[in-house]
Amino acid sequence: MKSRIINFLGINFYEAEYQTIINKLEKSGGYMVIPAASALAMYYKKKLYQKSLLKSTLAIFDSSFFCLLLLIFKFKKIKKFSGYRFLKNFTSDLSMKNKKILLLECSDKEKKINLLYFKSKKFRFVKNYVCPIYNPNSKQIRDKYLIKFVKSYRPKIIISNIGGLVQEPLALYIKNNVQYKCSIICSGAALSFITGSGAKITNFIDYLNLGWLIRIFFDPAIFIPRIFFSLNLIQMVFKNKIKILSF
Repeated sequence: MKSRIINFLGINFYEAEYQTIINKLEKSGGYMVIPAASALAMYYKKKLYQKSLLKSTLAIFDSSFFCLLLLIFKFKKIKKFSGYRFLKNFTSDLSMKNKKILLLECSDKEKKINLLYFKSKKFRFVKNYVCPIYNPNSKQIRDKYLIKFVKSYRPKIIISNIGGLVQEPLALYIKNNVQYKCSIICSGAALSFITGSGAKITNFIDYLNLGWLIRIFFDPAIFIPRIFFSLNLIQMVFKNKIKILSF
């Protein structure tokens, strides 16, 4: 696949294969965002979230709905690359097995599940940090204990398994307060799709772009409203220009 960057709302979305993306992330440091359609639709409503997207190193096309809208309104055929598939590639990447990994978790339960999964994939150096509940409406997300933990452990890769709208500002906060190069992957619930602690998604379901449907069955009270809110993205894609950039 020919690699390219599609700039939308000032965010650089990479249409590229796994190796190109991980190489860029490791070389540059910083953080990668994987915005779902419902989160991207909050771009104008959440200023801190907006800032964190604009400051990100790169984004990938996790949302099949977003890709469809770019085809309809901008006549650009985009190949989706979900957070689920990215983490499947990452956990199979032999070059990552001996690097220090830090997993940011939303609960002790997820901590145990995710640690066991990474150990089963032969990662040698993995630690977890269970995050407190951050306020997504605050002007800045801070966690001095996390910064202290990161500075002490010095992970090469940080994988954030906490919720969207919060994990991206947290990644920006880490980037601004840690004085060495590390890479942060804001993957949200993607790891739970793989381990089965969340909505169980398979390679086939991901290939068919039906992850959203599985999530509705898994927790309709949360995900049906998100689906409807995602419709705001229609107007956003229609009104805003995109730029095709070269590497």
